[in-house]
Amino acid sequence: MRLISQKDISAAANALKKGAILAVPTETVYGLAVRLDNEPAILKLLTLKDRPIDSGKILTLMVPSVRDIPRYARIDRRRMAIANRYFPGELTLVLEKNPDFEHVYFNNFGTIGIRIPANDYMLSLLRETGPLLVTSANPRGEAPCRSSREVQDRIKSIDGIVRGKSGGSLPSTIIDWTLDEPRQIRAGGLLIVHF
Repeated sequence: MRLISQKDISAAANALKKGAILAVPTETVYGLAVRLDNEPAILKLLTLKDRPIDSGKILTLMVPSVRDIPRYARIDRRRMAIANRYFPGELTLVLEKNPDFEHVYFNNFGTIGIRIPANDYMLSLLRETGPLLVTSANPRGEAPCRSSREVQDRIKSIDGIVRGKSGGSLPSTIIDWTLDEPRQIRAGGLLIVHF
């Protein structure tokens, strides 16, 4: 298992490009990330998390900018206003998948959860790698890891860990807005007052 400094963005980006599962810090908790365009890495991550495709739990798509969202999801003016208000931030916004977005993993689903982290390191990494599929860094049924040391102690079957600490202890707030009105499906560190 390789330990990578946050100062070495290129080392993390290269590891992901080669198919690594990488533990990364965010403003919420540590995540496990793979490249969106690397099918073997995605399958390896699903196996590690013991998450069959039909489990109902979908990996989150992290992108660097709100401008990227329409490529992957259907988003109207009202939803875009919320995205502009709360991204980057501790939010995962579940939207209808853009039917023009063809992907070996997301073709199994009609929805897509999108997140833009409020973490300078992660935003820099995303600009270098392009979109990443991310899930919380934890063994199934356990609380998410909050530091690289915790990841090292608790998760053995990954390729690398970016050193550091996460910014919080709660995962992102999840808002499902696939129907006319939004609904919160997970409470996290972000309180959304107005839609």
